[in-house]
Amino acid sequence: MELPVYLFTGFLEAGKTRFIQETLEDRRFNSGERTLLLLCEEGEEEFDPSTFVCKDVHIKMVENESDLTPEFLTKAAKECRAQRVLVEYNGMWTIDTLYQNMPRGWIIYQEFCFADARSFLAYNANMRQLVVDKLSGAEMVVFNRMQLGADVMPFHKLARAVNR
Repeated sequence: MELPVYLFTGFLEAGKTRFIQETLEDRRFNSGERTLLLLCEEGEEEFDPSTFVCKDVHIKMVENESDLTPEFLTKAAKECRAQRVLVEYNGMWTIDTLYQNMPRGWIIYQEFCFADARSFLAYNANMRQLVVDKLSGAEMVVFNRMQLGADVMPFHKLARAVNR
């Protein structure tokens, strides 16, 4: 059985939680599917399940990267009889850890990358491999908190160089 996975990557304070919250509040994304929401980090914002369109959303914390095992992921999905999975991924963990441990039938349907424009270029200068890791598979890259009138070309060039 195929289980769609929506993967949200990026670093702390990049806007992943808000985007997921708004997605789960959107009727166009929700037609009653039982959803497993895996949280791989705790940011400033918290989810408000009372505003989700579908009330059948099960939130599960993943404390450590080493917890991402096929057994853990399979058990989490079975416990709530998930019909889809959303993953708010920790920016300091490599995506390969998730990919290598996804149970059979879990398919990445969409991958999104979020970045705080105020710190993104510094992350790239100091943690290049983690930045490349997050950009390389993303279907959509969102640069939040961009200063009005800022030069967007360094961001565009970096994203295009890593992800065509």
